[in-house]
Amino acid sequence: MNNNVSKPQFGTDGWRGIIGKDFNSFNCFLVITSLLKLSPKLKKIIIGYDTRSMSYEISIKIKKYLSKKGINTILSSCPIPTPAVSFSVKNKDADLGIIITASHNSKIWNGIKIKNKYGQSISESKANKLTEIISKEKIDMEEFNKFNSIDINKNHFTDLLPDYINSIRKIIDVNKIKNSKLRLIVDCMNGTSKSILEKIIGEGECKIIEINNNNDSSFPGIKQPEPIEENLSGLKLKVKELNADVGFAFDADSDRVGIIDNKSNYIEAPYAFCIIADHVLGNRKIIKNISTTVSMTSMIDVITKKYDVSCFRTKVGFKYVAPNMEENDSIIGGEESGGYSYSEHLLERDGIISSLLIIEKLIESQIKSSNLTPVLIKKYGNFFYKRSDIELDNNLLEKFSDFISNFDSKKIIGKNIKFIDKKDGIKINFEGNKWILIRLSGTEPLARIYAESYDEKSVNNLISDFIESFKN
Repeated sequence: MNNNVSKPQFGTDGWRGIIGKDFNSFNCFLVITSLLKLSPKLKKIIIGYDTRSMSYEISIKIKKYLSKKGINTILSSCPIPTPAVSFSVKNKDADLGIIITASHNSKIWNGIKIKNKYGQSISESKANKLTEIISKEKIDMEEFNKFNSIDINKNHFTDLLPDYINSIRKIIDVNKIKNSKLRLIVDCMNGTSKSILEKIIGEGECKIIEINNNNDSSFPGIKQPEPIEENLSGLKLKVKELNADVGFAFDADSDRVGIIDNKSNYIEAPYAFCIIADHVLGNRKIIKNISTTVSMTSMIDVITKKYDVSCFRTKVGFKYVAPNMEENDSIIGGEESGGYSYSEHLLERDGIISSLLIIEKLIESQIKSSNLTPVLIKKYGNFFYKRSDIELDNNLLEKFSDFISNFDSKKIIGKNIKFIDKKDGIKINFEGNKWILIRLSGTEPLARIYAESYDEKSVNNLISDFIESFKN
């Protein structure tokens, strides 16, 4: 075994690597042995996995190895949503949760997420410490061979889904949904959401039709199992074909959701978060604060102002949002990438419960899903939001890093700067509620550029003008 292999580094939401090259038994073993050094007093651990290549195999190896170390390990009996693992950690009073998943990444990736005893992602300081331990860790081949061998028996597995499902049923009025006569299309994206909504809602007049529910690790027909518009053409067609009321797509580990309305239009994730916020504050009448990131639309500030609560912003990544929610007693938290949390359930992203809150909104407002965004805009104003990703080689990475670290100007792309926020990357705010945010991804070699303005042309110009200026 080569000790010079690239070792795992934990970023915004765990570690991800190319299957076979970086994500392999060797590196997974390094993570687990380093984790035991970081937290030597672990007594109970929940283990879950998604539908990707090697997820099942690696989860069994981790289960067996930790069990031999005297740790009570509870392994899911099937591919399971990350939020279900988070819930199980809390529900079973475990010390830690481990999920084998690369979330929304393409089929060539896999990875590991680690959740603390509250079901939240481990802190940045702990993630950094874990990376440091991994970088110095030497391989004990005898121990590695113990880890790398597999023997399976029925005692390895526990069905974790019923408790998770029942917990949601206590929060959501499922009878109202069951009797609603809504027709829902669910795109499982061949991930862990298979049959989940059906089990929560139960049999009734509400009809649920699933697509891409074969747990196929090749994620056929899409670039990656990420519920963004470019990956949802199949869901759009199915919504149109069956005259459905709304369509939901969940990423591979079901902590994010994408929404298609009854006219087969994609509801932008920032708007979806605002719809949920308006529903929870207005319809559910839970008047508490909201937590989000620097990359979220400014519409949320208008909503929180209306309900006389505060909006708290933090760095991108739910491991920052969740503690912020706890600190500020926030009822919901959200990211622009489609991950939202409802604190009465979990201080963690959960695409499943987020979709149910949207369904509640449809039932209580008695409007079509295609009217959700127009009603929101009429109520709170126009906010045109856009994100663009740029793939980075080493040269571009250095250039973007230098720009973010050293930019200090009163003007850019011909516009006067109102103020700069360097909470995460660099957010440049202009007059007229216009802004642009540039930050480096914590999980992929990408620069993410976010912008918001008063109309579509203006927001497109913000991004294109910045990219042109940056190149020059």
